[in-house]
Amino acid sequence: MKGVIKRAGAIALVLGLLLCFWTQAAQAGPVIKISDESWLMINYEMQLYLQSRDTGSGSSGDSTTNDIFFRRNRLSFIGQATDTYGFTFAIQHQGEKRMEDITVSDIPGKSFDVLDAFLRADWTDAFRLRVGLTKDPLVRESNEGCFFPLSVDRSLFVYTDLPRLNRDYGLVLWGNLIDAKLQYRLAAMKGNDSGDDPESNFRYTGRVHLTLLEPESSLVYRGTYLGTKKVLTLGAGYQFEPEAVFANLSAKTLPKDYQAWTFDGFFEYPTPSGTFTLSGAYLKTDFDDAFKGADPDPRSVGENGEKKGWYAKAGYMLPMKVGPGNVQVFGRYEEWKFAQLSGIFDQKIKWWALGANYLIKGQDLRVTVQYSKTDYGTQDPTNPNSQNFNTLTAMLQFLF
Repeated sequence: MKGVIKRAGAIALVLGLLLCFWTQAAQAGPVIKISDESWLMINYEMQLYLQSRDTGSGSSGDSTTNDIFFRRNRLSFIGQATDTYGFTFAIQHQGEKRMEDITVSDIPGKSFDVLDAFLRADWTDAFRLRVGLTKDPLVRESNEGCFFPLSVDRSLFVYTDLPRLNRDYGLVLWGNLIDAKLQYRLAAMKGNDSGDDPESNFRYTGRVHLTLLEPESSLVYRGTYLGTKKVLTLGAGYQFEPEAVFANLSAKTLPKDYQAWTFDGFFEYPTPSGTFTLSGAYLKTDFDDAFKGADPDPRSVGENGEKKGWYAKAGYMLPMKVGPGNVQVFGRYEEWKFAQLSGIFDQKIKWWALGANYLIKGQDLRVTVQYSKTDYGTQDPTNPNSQNFNTLTAMLQFLF
């Protein structure tokens, strides 16, 4: 307990110093007007993490890992050529970090990626198109904006097996119907492409949602609207890729199909007593029991392989400001069952978190502190990736 308090104090001190520097800096990104119809917006967005986990790393064999790293460090160019056609291009640096979702590495990892690169065509509100490298449209949680989550980040376990930071190459056709009460998304994307695929097939996705209060008409959801909207949205999606993996990879035999489906709901309601947020989802990804094969494709097992589970999260934002910003407290709980995780079959994870957001300038300048606990259904004393652990995270978010 003393160690947790000590680490929390250190995190608070560093965040305070950073806030002194950035409090006056947050503002909207610059827009360059080219003509009456065309313009270019440049956005810089960052999330700096300070994280402490009671899992050791490094040559000293310390029982705790402490780290500071960029969870996201992104430069985006959003352009509009005409009223109909536009584009988005974004690059992102991550790391150098030791801590992943459920593992800790002795050697810090880092990445630099082209995150988004797509053309937008908005013919009507009911008929819009994205073509290029863009987000997989299946799961609501992963389509909530990276910089608009309720908790410190979105679910760690709700993703599918796409290797491209939840992005893929392809096209997404989408639109809003019935005064934006109903939204549809249809996609054909590259899917698995490792050179070890049984067939070179596309991945197909369909998603719909129904909004019963104010509409969510954008392709990007938010984990919270900070009391600016009354929202009740119900959604569902299905995804399929035929012959996506081998159950016996070394022999290139037993091809297996991939499919996934999800159901989700989101509710947020501002009142004179504060703003209440509640959401949850169920996801199942299936590789037709490929994990039972003699040498299953690694994509069919592990954290993003065959699994099923759910999450629920809730938030409450105070009706009045505290100092220069708003305070929003939150909690979330998740349960997942994995076909095989870290070599353990039918592994289960229970994950819960409590935290608070301090929104100095909405999402443009935000501090979040979160404590989370990860519990495994099966703990193997010889397997360091099956031991329960706790994580304390502080995040400074800055958008320009």
